[in-house]
Amino acid sequence: MKKKKVATRFFKVMLPGYLNELPIPPKFARNLTVQNHRAATIRDPLGRSWPANVEGKGEDLWFCGEGWMNFVKGLDIGIGYFLVFKYKGNMKFYVKVFDLTACEVEYSHEICSYSKRFELSSTLNKQGEAKASKTAEKLIKQFCKSLGPHFSITLKFCNLRSRPYLNVPLGFLASYRFENKSKVILVDPKGRSSPVRITIRKRRPIIQCCFGMGWHEFCLRNHLSAGDKCIFEIKSEEADAYIVHVHIIRE
Repeated sequence: MKKKKVATRFFKVMLPGYLNELPIPPKFARNLTVQNHRAATIRDPLGRSWPANVEGKGEDLWFCGEGWMNFVKGLDIGIGYFLVFKYKGNMKFYVKVFDLTACEVEYSHEICSYSKRFELSSTLNKQGEAKASKTAEKLIKQFCKSLGPHFSITLKFCNLRSRPYLNVPLGFLASYRFENKSKVILVDPKGRSSPVRITIRKRRPIIQCCFGMGWHEFCLRNHLSAGDKCIFEIKSEEADAYIVHVHIIRE
């Protein structure tokens, strides 16, 4: 009799919700050792190892937890990306990443985005949360001094859910009349432009202005999560829109 072959590879397409968890195909999950499957290691194309949790039971298993989220953000994986996992045993996985062009992503060690440039390092975290927070705030203040007109917001879950909103601070709104525009063009750290509709809510005696249609897609595209700080800098003005550069500082 022929010996039954055990699957060593599987692929997954990144669909909404992938940032929080990624289901492992049931047929493949049968190959995993049940006793020690709660801690996994994912090795990326640069050879870096990312610890991730694996939760579930039997054939119903999925990657999740902070480690999985760090892996997704670290490789800048977006919706529609195609990941191929190769299992090496002992809960160790190697991964290849393909983007929306259907080509494998070529990663480099260069740090080129604002989000990575100002992200707290693990060394900083080891110095203690209070000291790390103070150092981070100092870096952010120094960075903001070099910017033009801007406002900053630390994202909450209400800014990221399926029907999210983001209010423009009233003080900033008084100086820059967003309510006179139909949209803003948000430019992310990679230079990608996203049109976002401006929604006006008149609640006497104040006018409330928030980002509407297009904001959710911007959040997904940039893998934003609660606790991330976004700095919105006005770069230029058009007849119906402000051009706004968004600097992202991860939690």
